[in-house]
Amino acid sequence: MRKWRVGSVSMGLSLILLGVLLFVSQIKGMPMMEPLLVWWPIILIVLGIEIVVYLFLSKQENPILKYDFLSIIFVGIIGTIGIGFTLLSSIGVVDKVEGAIGAEHRSMDLPVLDEKLSTDIKRVVLETNGVTSKIEGSIKNELHVFGVYQATVHPKADPIISESSDYVFTKAVGDTMYVTLKEPAEQAGPFSTYTTVEPTIIVPSSIHLEVRGQQNHVSLYPGSLENNWVVDGASNVSVHVAEESNILLSAISNNELENGNMKWDKIDTTERGGIDEVYEDSTREKLYKGTKKLGEGTYKLSIFNSDLVTVNLVEKM
Repeated sequence: MRKWRVGSVSMGLSLILLGVLLFVSQIKGMPMMEPLLVWWPIILIVLGIEIVVYLFLSKQENPILKYDFLSIIFVGIIGTIGIGFTLLSSIGVVDKVEGAIGAEHRSMDLPVLDEKLSTDIKRVVLETNGVTSKIEGSIKNELHVFGVYQATVHPKADPIISESSDYVFTKAVGDTMYVTLKEPAEQAGPFSTYTTVEPTIIVPSSIHLEVRGQQNHVSLYPGSLENNWVVDGASNVSVHVAEESNILLSAISNNELENGNMKWDKIDTTERGGIDEVYEDSTREKLYKGTKKLGEGTYKLSIFNSDLVTVNLVEKM
């Protein structure tokens, strides 16, 4: 009669259980990671039960356990791997790997922000914070923010941006409405994510607008401008205005103002001086200042501190 060696039954039952779990997961389309995380602790339970049953059924006064070392080694390896998977799962690494494997790059709609401005609001300050933005003028006294964003996400994951407050913040202080765009959170490291937001902001043409850039691209469609607009700090500014507009356009750029299809009335060059803090030397920066009068030039559209300014004349907007 063959002797019972502890470990052989555990290995056999564990393999049977693993086969059943994998079979069921294939039929129901469950992720393979879930059966593995459930299966490995059962190995230890089965092994413990086998030892207790062996001792209980043994007729010896002082029974000596006899192990199937090959099976025990197999169970130990599987158990160690299982513990490793559990630790990785507890800190989120397993979920990140699973998400990265099935991730896809998608373009999704931004949640819409619609806000009616009170008659007390005379000024809008837009903080773009490095977000590529398109700004359009409207005859209505309303603020609208919408657009799209691109992100690499898992098909079953929740949207990265689910509410308008995830990417834009508004607050009225006195006669000024502050609108702040938020750059989406990005994860660094081996499972890094990258999300780009491209909002369109609709503001009343009759309200003074101040756009504060941060080395980003800003596109302006002022329409029938009825107040002054200022853009400061955006590295790349593109302006689309109708030739019939009533605008005095001025721009100061680090590069020549020969982009677009509009001919400037006047372009002057000047220099801006400074002190290099490292070498303590004076530095000189060449600047280009252009002006263009459209119509009577009643309302001012001014652009400061930009690397590139492009102006295109379009049909009446």
